[in-house]
Amino acid sequence: MTERLANVGFIGLGSMGEPIARRLARQGFPVMGCDIDPNMLAAFDEPGTQRSSDPYETARYASLLGICVRTDEQLEALVDNGQLFEALGSGGTVILHSTVSPTLARSLSDVAARFGVGFVDVGVSGGGPAALDGQLSLWIGGNDADVERVKPWLEAIGKQLSHLGAVGRGQEGKLLNNLISIANYGMSTAIVDIGLSMGFDRQQLIDALMAGSAQSFALGVGPRFVQPREGAGATGSVRGLHDLLKKDLEHASELPTNQSLAMRHLVDAGAFMIKRLRAAELEFSGQVTPVDPLQTVDNYFAAISAQDIDGLMVLYAEDANFTLPNGTIVNGKANIRDLHQKVFSAGAPKPVPIEKIVGSQCVAVEIEAHLPDGSVRYTTNHYRFDEMGKILSLGVYARG
Repeated sequence: MTERLANVGFIGLGSMGEPIARRLARQGFPVMGCDIDPNMLAAFDEPGTQRSSDPYETARYASLLGICVRTDEQLEALVDNGQLFEALGSGGTVILHSTVSPTLARSLSDVAARFGVGFVDVGVSGGGPAALDGQLSLWIGGNDADVERVKPWLEAIGKQLSHLGAVGRGQEGKLLNNLISIANYGMSTAIVDIGLSMGFDRQQLIDALMAGSAQSFALGVGPRFVQPREGAGATGSVRGLHDLLKKDLEHASELPTNQSLAMRHLVDAGAFMIKRLRAAELEFSGQVTPVDPLQTVDNYFAAISAQDIDGLMVLYAEDANFTLPNGTIVNGKANIRDLHQKVFSAGAPKPVPIEKIVGSQCVAVEIEAHLPDGSVRYTTNHYRFDEMGKILSLGVYARG
């Protein structure tokens, strides 16, 4: 006689949670699906399953409790200082499929232990269809006893099970996977944008690149992300996808490593993808699209050279700040306008940009200015921008 599988509660029936819960039910687990969104809950219509909008009812039903909410904040609110674990009860085990901070996963594991609850964090990759077919790749963190207890669950949904260590390692493995994915999406989208600027047909170019050594999963997917999209769940809209990838990129950028240069380059490529998604969202909604920050910098020096105060001020965000070489900070667009006007009236030398240094969140420009007395002054302008490419802060620092 086949041993009855443990009762499963599954909280979070979004684009990944829903197919995972379906797969578990189809593999014989008694499943109660839970979501606070009535539409998500109604869509979970797998035969033989139960539904609930109450996380505590779901936890009390279960021996194994899956969680697949979207953000750290949602997860913390759901756990509610351990009340969810108390409802699950001693001997139960949590399987965390959300992608969150590894530190948060470890913290919640400690809270779970106080209630006699086991905790395993399991990053997943492959998408909804792979979940339904039991073909997900899994990054697993947890002690050996907890991982062994949930192995039937893991084997039901995964083709590649990688137990990487203690709780938190599942999150770290998934974040490394997502970091390279988002960076590759950004690079692939950038290549297509460059091709379009050169006059290539979009799809013809993608097809041609996919036939050569540039062929990759990211090239097939990334450029599509910035096209109009409709659907359910976090990835059903450009905004939803933007928020999801941005959250993962931020967590990945905080991973503990001494490879800071490698991390910076990966984060820079990923940051391009995030900005490109934001631009696409604005474009599809008919709003003004962001300006390339490098173009803003070029426009800044052109306006300074022409002493065009109106052309200069349009480049600043309303709540911008300006830091002078002596450390004085000027806040607000109106006050910055007065500052620039005084500099123009004083007949100050016009700065000549010598070199630009571009980072993921800022641009630094090394400047040379010849003074009336024949001397040369060297400074560095350090720019930060808002999401529209306007100057949010500008610091001027003396060199040499």
